[in-house]
Amino acid sequence: VHKRKMEALIQARGNHLILRLPQVVGNTDNPHTLVNHLVSHIRAGDPLQLWSHAVRCLVDVDHVAAITMHLLRGGLERDRKLDLAPPESLTLQQLLPLVEETLGQQAVYTLIDRGGGATPDSATFCIYAGPAGIDASPGYTRRLLRKYYGAGHD
Repeated sequence: VHKRKMEALIQARGNHLILRLPQVVGNTDNPHTLVNHLVSHIRAGDPLQLWSHAVRCLVDVDHVAAITMHLLRGGLERDRKLDLAPPESLTLQQLLPLVEETLGQQAVYTLIDRGGGATPDSATFCIYAGPAGIDASPGYTRRLLRKYYGAGHD
C-alpha cells in the first residue's frame, strides 16, 4: 500500500518515470536480501526453509542503473510506470541449485508448502538491455550470481 501511495504522489507531479523492480542483487552486506540470506546459510551449513511455490526474479543493480540512465538521458518512457525485470523468473527450487553451483557447496534445506509471487513483465528490460550493453540472454541469473558470489567474492 505504501509503495502505491508513493507512486500516486509521483504521478500527480507529472514528468516522471516509475520503475518497479524485482529482487535487486549487488554488493551489499545486508543479510536480509534473498540471495545474501541463501548464501550465508549455505556457507555456514545452516538449514534453510525453502518455500516450494515461491517465485522470484533477480536483477543486477548495475543493470538497473544502466537502463535507468539510458531511459533518462534519452527522454524515453516519460510519464510511465514500468516493471524493470529480466526475462528469468525462478522458483526457489530452481534458484537454490544455481546458488549451490556458484558457491561450490550444498544447501541443507527443508521444503515447505508455501509461497507464491508473480512473474514481472520483462518487456522494458528486453527492449533496453541491448542498447544499454546488457546481456539478457538465457542464463542471466547464473551470470548474476557468479558476478557477485562466485570465486573471489567472499
